[in-house]
Amino acid sequence: MAPILGLLALVAAVALAGCAGPRYATEVRYLPPTSQAGLSCLQGCQTDMQACQADCQSRRQSCIAGIEPRVDAAFGQALHQYEAERRVYMRERQYYQLDRAMQFGLYRDPFYYGYPASFWYTDRFYDDPPVPPRAPSRDEIRAAVIDRECNVDCGCQGAFDQCYIGCGGQVERRVICVENCDGEAPTSRIPNNPTQRDGTE
Repeated sequence: MAPILGLLALVAAVALAGCAGPRYATEVRYLPPTSQAGLSCLQGCQTDMQACQADCQSRRQSCIAGIEPRVDAAFGQALHQYEAERRVYMRERQYYQLDRAMQFGLYRDPFYYGYPASFWYTDRFYDDPPVPPRAPSRDEIRAAVIDRECNVDCGCQGAFDQCYIGCGGQVERRVICVENCDGEAPTSRIPNNPTQRDGTE
């Protein structure tokens, strides 16, 4: 029996692996200009890039500095939802415990002596114990609020790429398969939009 189970597990693993689709990533290559003037121009692009990133980081820190009231509001809402779910859980747990104690879920005659008919049913509603809700974490909520409201794309990379091209350089992008690539060409396609991420990671 054990060898059969092992074989079934292996077949299942192979089947799941076969169902996994290919995973893609965007590869970027920068080809600098050949002229000295172009190379000097790139220094300006780099300076602008650093200034953009510094400004972006400064705005992010300012956003984080004022995020606490929104975190408190989100955490309070999460606590309210948790309490509602906890009340439902406590009620379901009582039903489950009563179900186990009285052996509900097993078929009994509806006029079984000593119990009213409304207590008896044939469906097993409480086969599994209820799962308690997970208490919210303020740290997790804070991280989620920061990610949603403060981690914005400032467009620094796009501006740098345009500057790079303007200096005579080339920016080449191609989408390549990096995992589960059976039958996939190394270069799948070149996106029309440099920032295109459809089907990629």
